[in-house]
Amino acid sequence: MSNFLYRFSAGFCMGIAEITPGISGATIAGIFNVYEPFVKVLSFFSPKFFFADFKNFSKNINLSLMIPLMLGMVLSIYASAYGVTYLIENQLIFFKIFLSFVMVFAVIKNCIIDQMVSDSSKYLISFILGALIALLVAFSLIQFDFNNIFLLIVAGFLAFTAFILPGISGALVLLLLGIYQEITCGIKSLDIIGLLPFIVGMLFAFFMIPSKIVERFKTNTHQIKVLFSGLILGSIPAVWIHLQAPENIC
Repeated sequence: MSNFLYRFSAGFCMGIAEITPGISGATIAGIFNVYEPFVKVLSFFSPKFFFADFKNFSKNINLSLMIPLMLGMVLSIYASAYGVTYLIENQLIFFKIFLSFVMVFAVIKNCIIDQMVSDSSKYLISFILGALIALLVAFSLIQFDFNNIFLLIVAGFLAFTAFILPGISGALVLLLLGIYQEITCGIKSLDIIGLLPFIVGMLFAFFMIPSKIVERFKTNTHQIKVLFSGLILGSIPAVWIHLQAPENIC
């Protein structure tokens, strides 16, 4: 398989993961061994690195990696929006069961397979904290009004942040916030104007997160994975409560 096709396939699978609640695109990138170079490229867009090494910017962005990866991802996100909508409208219970199993597996993978149980157990409080935060949102003890442009920007920021951190998907964040179906419909209809505040939030994260949070993630891998595992496990009720067939099919 050529490098272009391999990277295109990686991007395509990452796109499917990002539009599917419960599956992390960053995790898929790790499986294809493109996560580290992908995040490294994103980090060069931060103002700190962009202006400090502007002369080498074209070399740093690694077009041979990013072009096929992003092409596959964009096409996949658009196409997968229709597939996910079909499952929600026609196979909702099966889809919820599938997502729940995937989320449980993600917790097992993060806390047991990827690292020693003894390492994970050190951060039990982080796990409980993550689960409680997710449960608070899942049971609507925290309410959000996403008719507010500012909150749409925040949602975009959080979704992109989740996208580049293994363990929790951007789609799951949107599901937790109660706007997953709205964003999916916007993608299908290519409603750029309606998605603009969300895109602005993603751009903020794009310029800020890779060079900061990812570095922190690397230095606190065990604790961050355990925290995200708590978020994932506590998010399972959100799948059953908030993922519903839309009244108006988009």
